[in-house]
Amino acid sequence: MSLTTSQLTKLTIDAYTDLEFRTSAGVTWTALLNPTELSFSRKNTYQQTQSAGTSTPQQSFGGGEPDQVSLDLLLDGTGVVGEPGSIGPSLDVLLSLTSFQGETHQPYYVHAHWGRFSFRGILVQVDVTYKLFDRTGEPLRATVKLQLKEALSPEEVQAEDRPASPDLYQTWLVKEGETLDAIAARVYGDPAYWRPLAHANALVNPRGLRTGQLLILPPLAAREGVRR
Repeated sequence: MSLTTSQLTKLTIDAYTDLEFRTSAGVTWTALLNPTELSFSRKNTYQQTQSAGTSTPQQSFGGGEPDQVSLDLLLDGTGVVGEPGSIGPSLDVLLSLTSFQGETHQPYYVHAHWGRFSFRGILVQVDVTYKLFDRTGEPLRATVKLQLKEALSPEEVQAEDRPASPDLYQTWLVKEGETLDAIAARVYGDPAYWRPLAHANALVNPRGLRTGQLLILPPLAAREGVRR
């Protein structure tokens, strides 16, 4: 049996108000058609240093730059896929993710996920090319190019620089079938630590984990003395 469009896993972008991705902004955008192209970029910087008596400069690692992702999408409201109608409202929601927040003085932080793809950052650019309109001027088809840049909290940056350090917050991307106690057992060596894990992520239902969900892993100091 072939999957229908409504049954396929769709690219979804969730908006958050904080860099820790804990407070939902209540805005979610789901693509009708999945990306036609997805590109990923990671870049390190190097500095050249010329030693005396050498003809070739040495390359010294200067640090890493934020990862970047580019997504090419097709929005179609002609009825070829899904219900016919203007794609204007969908574009309005997508463009709102770049809006300035009065309280934080920052645009939204976004989590884009689709199958194994999961990326957290900011939406730095949205390019829309309208292809088709109805008789009233409403857009029926457009191509959209999204550019996202990685955004990490200071704790996550430190954790990446010292990945084995037990005194820093780290993250865990939930895989299909994983449970909170199983994650606690694997990370901390004791399933009893599911409680501080649930508390750190403000989980109302610890059994309601979803594939692709990003969990914050508390450091050793935050979990000491907590038992079932």
